[in-house]
Amino acid sequence: MIQTRKCPNGVRIVTEQMPHVRSVAIGIWVMAGARNETAGEAGMAHFIEHMLFKGTSVRTAKDIAEAIDRTGGEINAYTAMEETCFYVNVLTEDAAEAVDVLADMFFNSAFDEQEMRKEKSVILEEIAMVADTPDDDVHEQLQAAMYPGHPMGRPILGYPETVSAFTREETLSFMQREYRPERVVISAAGCVDDQLIRQLEKSFGTFTAGAESAIQSERPEFTPGAVRKRKDTEQAHLCLGYPGMDVNDPDIYGMIILNALFGGSMSSRLFQRIREERGLAYSVYSYHSSHTDSGSVTIYAGTSPSRLEETRTVIRNEVSRLLQDGVSDAEIGSAVGQMKGSLLLGLETPASRMSRNAKNELFTGEHKDIDEVMEEFRRVDGRQIRRIAERIFSGTPAESIIIPN
Repeated sequence: MIQTRKCPNGVRIVTEQMPHVRSVAIGIWVMAGARNETAGEAGMAHFIEHMLFKGTSVRTAKDIAEAIDRTGGEINAYTAMEETCFYVNVLTEDAAEAVDVLADMFFNSAFDEQEMRKEKSVILEEIAMVADTPDDDVHEQLQAAMYPGHPMGRPILGYPETVSAFTREETLSFMQREYRPERVVISAAGCVDDQLIRQLEKSFGTFTAGAESAIQSERPEFTPGAVRKRKDTEQAHLCLGYPGMDVNDPDIYGMIILNALFGGSMSSRLFQRIREERGLAYSVYSYHSSHTDSGSVTIYAGTSPSRLEETRTVIRNEVSRLLQDGVSDAEIGSAVGQMKGSLLLGLETPASRMSRNAKNELFTGEHKDIDEVMEEFRRVDGRQIRRIAERIFSGTPAESIIIPN
């Protein structure tokens, strides 16, 4: 059973007890990501994510790593467009120490200037790694094509020039502005007991916000832009982008089913047509991204340069066929079955349940059980899929292409 508590300062604590496991996953989720950055702050949320691992007033970076490693557990973090997460996965007997480490990182990180210089170099290498990986880079280029001039069109890692220029004062200012208690969710799943909950409330239930209000960027307007880059690569990489749905859209479950049958699996239309029937690509898929007020649908394929135009034509033809003919009940039934298996298999670990509960609390404020979610999927029919397809795919897509030099 999922339980939610709200601390006096506004921090929400979401817990789920899993009686038959001997571990617990605990995460600090902050509704602050790349979207909350100004142009000069591009990459700041991700930089802070890194810096929280670089030492506190009482622990070095090595101390933080060793505290979790010696338990056999895991500690990690990630930054997205709208959220940043710091999490641990440990045995129940080590949960108290894990919470102490997370809280120390969250509240007492030193932001030592020498460590900041070193971590900037690490992130510059990370940026270079993405640039050297065309099947990653092509997705970042698509974001820029879809949302030019908007924070969601910038890379989460930032740019070399912005990351290099961050000062300690600016970094702390961003954290004080964005890491506000009302935007923080603490999620724990697994072998959760009352003692752990009390420790979470004590550790995170009293901190206060800075004087400056957090930034919330305007709703991004989709643009059918186009980006073409040349790189030293063997394949051509193609991404097509369409406007999608926000997390609370009434059609979101239909969108999930549509993506599953169109390009989200090995039995999907795109995979079968482009890889199995035509042999045009090894990797071809689609996915849907949802945010608080917007979303996007992305189609990706990697192919030989000589077959790029053919691949793009086949994808466009599949989109046209979807708009013209709709989908069959058998396809919908197969996609619903796929979603059931994916959902249930994906929730067998404390870490996956911790993550699901935190995202639900942050973005929708409701916690539907598995039966309720499956009932939503079972309501999807061909008419809804046709309506969604017309809404999503009728316009001109954005496009990003990376081709060999």
